[in-house]
This record gives sequence, C-alpha cells and structure tokens, in this order.
Amino acid sequence: MSTPQLSAGDLLSYSAGSTQTGPDGFRKVTRGGLSLTAVVRAHWPQLLAPFRGRTPVVVNAYPATIGFPTDGVLVDCYLSTRTASRALQLAAREDMPAMLMCQSLFLAELLFRHAANGLRFPDAVIAIAGGYCTPRSLLQALTALLAEKGVPFTLLQGYGVAEVEAGMLWGVDYDAQGRVIYRRRGPDIHAGLIDGRLHLALLNAQGELLNAPFDTGDSAVLDGDDVLISNARSRLSPEVMAELEGWDMDAWRRRTGYVGRADGRLVFQLREGVPAAGDNELGYYLFGDRFGFSWLSKPQWGL
Repeated sequence: MSTPQLSAGDLLSYSAGSTQTGPDGFRKVTRGGLSLTAVVRAHWPQLLAPFRGRTPVVVNAYPATIGFPTDGVLVDCYLSTRTASRALQLAAREDMPAMLMCQSLFLAELLFRHAANGLRFPDAVIAIAGGYCTPRSLLQALTALLAEKGVPFTLLQGYGVAEVEAGMLWGVDYDAQGRVIYRRRGPDIHAGLIDGRLHLALLNAQGELLNAPFDTGDSAVLDGDDVLISNARSRLSPEVMAELEGWDMDAWRRRTGYVGRADGRLVFQLREGVPAAGDNELGYYLFGDRFGFSWLSKPQWGL
C-alpha cells in the first residue's frame, strides 16, 4: 500500500484498527468544513423544524476526527460525559438546539446521566451516530427519555469507512427487518455491490471514481436510492441483536450495551453504581476488569 504525500498541516484520521493495525489505514480529513444541517436538509428537511433556523451547539463526542462543522458552535468533549453535559447546559441556557456527534452507546450514557442529574436539556436535539448500527430498541428508549422532557429528538445514523470518508451514507428509518435505510449523502458518493458486498468510493464532479471501490465487509441490497445493509456476523451476531432488541427503557437505563461472553452465555455491563439483578450482569468496573472496556472501543457484538 503506497503512502499518500504528507505535508505540514495535514490532519489524518485512523480507522479503528480492527482489520488494519499497521501505520496505514488512515485518510486525510478535509479542512473545507462540514455542514451537518445541510445533510439533514437535503434528505429530511422536516427534522430541522424544531431548530427554527437557530445555530446549534455541536458537541463532538466521536472517538475519531470527522471534520469541522461550519454551521454550528463546536464543543469538543474528549469523550467526557461531564464535559458533554456542560455543553448541553450551555445550549439550553443560550436557547440553542444541540447536535451530538457520537457513537450511540456513549450517547445513551450521556443522555441517561444528564437526565438522572436533573439537568436542563436543549429544546431540540439531533444526534449523529456512527461506528456501528444503533439497536432500534435503544433509539426508542432515548426518544422516550427526551419526550419526557418535552424535547424532540432525532437520531441520524452515518455509515462510512475511515480509509475513504466518514458519513458517506446517512439513515434515519429502519425497514421491517430492523435494517437502517441509508441514502447516499450526495452525488459525490458511489455505492455498489460486488458479490453482494457493499463497496464505497468517492466521485468527482464528473461522476468519475476518485478511488477504487472499498470493500466494507457488509452485505447490502440496493433499492432505488436506498441502501439496506446487513451487518457482518462478526460485527453483530443474531443472538446479540435479538437480546439487545428485547431491551426496554429500564434495561437500557441500567445497562451500557457492552456485552461479554462467559461460560457460553452473554454477560452485560451495568452502568456505574447500578447493582446487579442477576448473574448475567456485571458491575461497571467488574465488567471492565474481566472483558476490558473503553468508550473509545466499539462493543463486541459479534459474540
């Protein structure tokens, strides 16, 4: 693999390192800016109605460099729920909506903790999640949590490959099989199938490929403008998916969503300070000691 020309001022973003553990597996982050509301407006303009044209506070809680929003006030929280919570309080005080860039399990930790502390929420929240597919049961739990506070909430899910580009596909809804219904973010994205597996690439203004189509490792179906992705079993096993989709609000309030396997069965991490109600649950720190844990790491759902 040839290394691209590196120059002073370049900003690189590495992939998670699950398949490429060497010095390669990165992309150059575009410094031209990222309009988050433009992506929403292009496909789901009705979701911006609660913003009422106001500038949002954009809280970056994603464990990788994505870009520089041009349409919001950016707050880096360094994966600290306390810092992210302070940003939500700022948005609420200044009568600004909030956009949260994150992975969905950290998002849940933030929102449940913020609510438990009795802190004020902004009056409109859009979360932009990536890294892995969000269980529909978690989306339902978070939507209900914010509805209790009178806050309209939308989860926009992004899909991309770190070696090429983040947020190449975006989705809001699910199909009957529980798959996210993704759409290409714009005409600069190529999404194609090779042997049933999704390959993504960037296109120039003339519609020509800027890179060889990258194998995502996931199976997909193309249905008009929609891209329906079936996660590889190594990333999300049917057993784990069925378990997570069976959780209600109380289960998600108690558990982080991180999963381990011991003695042939699944074990679930509890949120900090929550006591175990069964031998398939481990305390927050006990789980970390046994299976390892970091908000920087994706959950091991392929067990």
